[in-house]
Amino acid sequence: MSSNPSPVTFVPASGGTFTGSISTTGIVNTGTISSTSTISTSGVANISAAGNLFSALGSIDAQTAGGGFKAAEGANAKQGASVLVAGTVTVANTSVTANSRILPAGNVDGGTPGFQRVSARTAATSFTITSGSGTDTSTVAWEMFEPG
Repeated sequence: MSSNPSPVTFVPASGGTFTGSISTTGIVNTGTISSTSTISTSGVANISAAGNLFSALGSIDAQTAGGGFKAAEGANAKQGASVLVAGTVTVANTSVTANSRILPAGNVDGGTPGFQRVSARTAATSFTITSGSGTDTSTVAWEMFEPG
């Protein structure tokens, strides 16, 4: 069998799904890649998506030490850090929903730290983190997830 140095393009007439496993040593796709079995890559350092990247049937597994989940921080992001003033902070964030799971965690102690929790939320507007101590001025890291 001779090797073909040129790229091969699959263009289904009206979309489609490859059945079985897909194994690549490099692939460029402008639409959707799906498989009823396994999609594996070799020689590819990153898999990126301009839209959503999801696993409908299983886990996402980072098998390299030091690898893992990373999320951008900034306005309306799904993670960040906020500073309590007199034991409370309201975080403006339009991505919060009525069902958001928000996990606060003390990051840098300040004042008299207390137990921190999400005490209020307004969908598409903000959420409030409150400490059990009215003199807590800690920096609180938080992560927000949506139920799948």
